[in-house]
Amino acid sequence: MSSNEILWIAVVSVLLLSGVMFRIALHYRDQVKALKEQVQDLKKEMRENEFRYSKESKQTIDECDADLEERDKLIEALKQEIKERDEEIKERDKLIKKFKQQTEEHEKAFRNVSEVVMTLKADVQSRDTEIEQLKQKIDAYREDFKRKSEKIQALKADVQSRDEEVERLTQELKQRDEAVKAPSHKNKKSKKKGK
Repeated sequence: MSSNEILWIAVVSVLLLSGVMFRIALHYRDQVKALKEQVQDLKKEMRENEFRYSKESKQTIDECDADLEERDKLIEALKQEIKERDEEIKERDKLIKKFKQQTEEHEKAFRNVSEVVMTLKADVQSRDTEIEQLKQKIDAYREDFKRKSEKIQALKADVQSRDEEVERLTQELKQRDEAVKAPSHKNKKSKKKGK
C-alpha cells in the first residue's frame, strides 16, 4: 500500500470513530434530557398526587435519582473515553505528520538519486560515444598498420632481393678481380719481349 492509501485509511478511520463517538454522545444526551423531562413530569404528578402517592412517589424519585446518578457516571465515563480517544487522535495526527515528513524526505532523496542516475546515464552515453570513436580510430590505425606492414614486407623482400643481387655482383666482382690479377697469356708474351 502506498503512503497516500495508508493516510486515507487513517483519516477515514478517524472520521468514522469521531462520528460514532459524536453519535453516542448525542444519544446519551437525548436520553438524559428525556429522563430529566420524565423526572419533572413525575415531580408534577407527585405534587398533584402528593397525598395519595407519597410513599410511591418517594420511591420513584429515589429510583430516578439513582438512574440519574448512573447516567451521570456513564456520561462521565464516556467523556473520559472521548478525552482519551481525542488524545489518541492527536498522537495519530503527530504520527501522520511525521510519516508525511518522512515521505517527503524519501521523495526528495529519490529525486536526488534520479538526478544522479540521469547524470551517470548521460556520462555513460558520452563515454560510449567516445569509446565508439576510439574503436573507429583503432580500426583506422589497424588498417594503416596493415598497409604499412605490407609495405615493410614488400620493402624487406626488395631489400633481400637487392642483397642477393649485391652478393651476386660481389661474387662476380671477385671473380673479375681474380681474373684481372691472373696474368693473361698476352701479358706474359709482352713481358718476355721487353726483356
